[in-house]
Amino acid sequence: MGPAQPTWTYRTGNYAWAVAVSNDGQYVIAGSDDAHVYFFDAHLAEGKPLWSYPTSGYVRHVAIAKDGSRAAASDTNGGVFIFRPFVPSSLVWSFRIPYPVQSLAMSEDGHYLAVGDQNGTIYSTETLTDLPVRQHAIPGGVLALSISRSGVVSATAASGGLYFFGKTSSQYSYNWTFGAGTSFPELAMTEEAGHIVVGTNNGTVYFMDGSGQLIDRQTVNGAVSALSISETTDRMLVGSASGNVTLYSMQDRLQKLESLEASGAVTSAVISENAERISIAQLDGGISMFNRSLATHMWTFDAGGIVHSLSISQSGQVTAAASDTGDIYVFDEGGSQRVTETMSSGVLVAAVIALVVASVILARRRRSDESGSREPS
Repeated sequence: MGPAQPTWTYRTGNYAWAVAVSNDGQYVIAGSDDAHVYFFDAHLAEGKPLWSYPTSGYVRHVAIAKDGSRAAASDTNGGVFIFRPFVPSSLVWSFRIPYPVQSLAMSEDGHYLAVGDQNGTIYSTETLTDLPVRQHAIPGGVLALSISRSGVVSATAASGGLYFFGKTSSQYSYNWTFGAGTSFPELAMTEEAGHIVVGTNNGTVYFMDGSGQLIDRQTVNGAVSALSISETTDRMLVGSASGNVTLYSMQDRLQKLESLEASGAVTSAVISENAERISIAQLDGGISMFNRSLATHMWTFDAGGIVHSLSISQSGQVTAAASDTGDIYVFDEGGSQRVTETMSSGVLVAAVIALVVASVILARRRRSDESGSREPS
């Protein structure tokens, strides 16, 4: 199929770096170098923020819970912000760390948050309390991290290695480590921390269990630049800096299902939880959508600038992108249907009101006629 147009676009005041969509596709949170966090209802066609929050630095990391009930963002001045988006005063609480944030992750249920800084310190906390923030340390800066529903943290270090911190890990200690000296710029972990996947700059993808036992490894062409997991379907999407995109099954081992060579480096890649939609973004600003298979191309959109972040809803019906043009793009496959349903509902309501009004007028006329035909006493 041919090019597509977003359902709506919102232009921020500077580069847009980060975007996240709630699982139901209803809400979108985004961050920009204009030092603001933005929160949207994805289904409102005009694309105006429900609210925005000013920060003191560039906002380059955001996260949102499955149901959109909690969200978080961080800025380059070390600010970390936790929101309850539907509360009038949406900021729940915030804290500041001494170094710029390099990575941020929220558990899927929104109960836990983890941030990692360029000095190698990881901070984890519960999102709706201002309890003391736990700290862990890894050598060098934090490249990537993930946090499970139970608060388990996995992180990769700039100096190399994957580090796993269990819920009972003491401060500054880890349960196990893997691949010391190897750089893992990409990391993905399942919701209960049962499986972890990391990708290297030489194109190797490692698949292991929650105890650090290596299950399998595969190699793609080029440095791994994107990882996305569909836990429900045991599918994993891998994108590389050379333009390779590969879809794997990740049950007992990594089994290559299909792959394609894109026209340029992959900057972001996502697969919906139900595996119905696959989307990739490239260095030249192109965004492509596929239906279930990399062989079934649906549409392409030219964002006009580097797309730093993609996010997709559980059903794949809503996809959001953040570009260095400053734009936030939302593609809502059900958008036109929702508008049609809304219009149909409006027409139905109008028809009912007209019928009621006509009935009232007719009743009044009948009473008037009856009154006028009476004989004087």
